[in-house]
Amino acid sequence: MSTKFWIKTDSWTIEEIAFRWNYKWVYFTNPIASMLSDDINVIPLDNTAQWIHTIWDIKKAIKEEDNN
Repeated sequence: MSTKFWIKTDSWTIEEIAFRWNYKWVYFTNPIASMLSDDINVIPLDNTAQWIHTIWDIKKAIKEEDNN
């Protein structure tokens, strides 16, 4: 199962920032996403969040992948 994650911008548009594939591989799709504040909520657009709710959750998932 794959999921694209988006955020709402200040101008009320949505911007894709990350992609999760097969429940465990997560990566940023937007070059500025890793610089965003950890507390920004993300929106799963095509599936359920499955424990990813903020930028911090995405960073944590990426870090865990790097350690395995």
